[in-house]
Amino acid sequence: MLGVGIAAGFFNILAGGGSFLTLPLLIFLGLPPNIANGTNRLAILMQNVIAVGRFKQLNYHPGHFSFIAGSFTLPGAILGTWLATQVSNTQFKTSLAIIMLVMTIFTLVMTNREKSDTITPDEYTGGWRVAGPVYFLIGIYGGYIQAGIGFLIIAVILWQGLNLVHGNAVKLTIITLFTAVSLIIFAFNNQVNWVAGLLLGVGNIMGGLLGAQVSVKKGHAFIKKTISIAVIIFAVKLLLD
Repeated sequence: MLGVGIAAGFFNILAGGGSFLTLPLLIFLGLPPNIANGTNRLAILMQNVIAVGRFKQLNYHPGHFSFIAGSFTLPGAILGTWLATQVSNTQFKTSLAIIMLVMTIFTLVMTNREKSDTITPDEYTGGWRVAGPVYFLIGIYGGYIQAGIGFLIIAVILWQGLNLVHGNAVKLTIITLFTAVSLIIFAFNNQVNWVAGLLLGVGNIMGGLLGAQVSVKKGHAFIKKTISIAVIIFAVKLLLD
């Protein structure tokens, strides 16, 4: 559990998609799918709080950009989390399989896009009228299943013109905001295994600290390659499963 948490934490910070490892693992270990979904949020929250702090120590601040994006994402996440607590375990397992397939295709397309490495969050002045509704839809997805949410946020960040080093700090801040609320909703519905979540979270923190350091040191090009490698790994895992 700890080792998988470390791997998932590393991928989550650099690209996203670590939950494609942790969700199947938690289900394989015997947790009902709905509880596995809620338990995973505790680990993600623990990891992201530490990683956001690490980015700030390295002088990469997400600024007001993250909170504007988060204000659009949060209502969607509340709706998505509520939906996740209402579906049956069979329905959730079916939707997880479909989403993993769709996200694999999406990320393969997304990581082939080129984007300049020039814009920081503080320099962004563009269209929230378009980006805002997109973040709302991303929030619904993140609240429902979380897995691969980093890929979606990165795709929007690239479209908005931000570079991926600052973009990772933005992504983590957004996810931290809505994951905290999602965890409360799951806990209220008794869909969190706190022991498993805490153990997984320790591994995520260890992997997340490493991922934040590597992200800043290696920059945009390295992150882009890492995303591509992560997508291939997840695609192979999906086919094997």
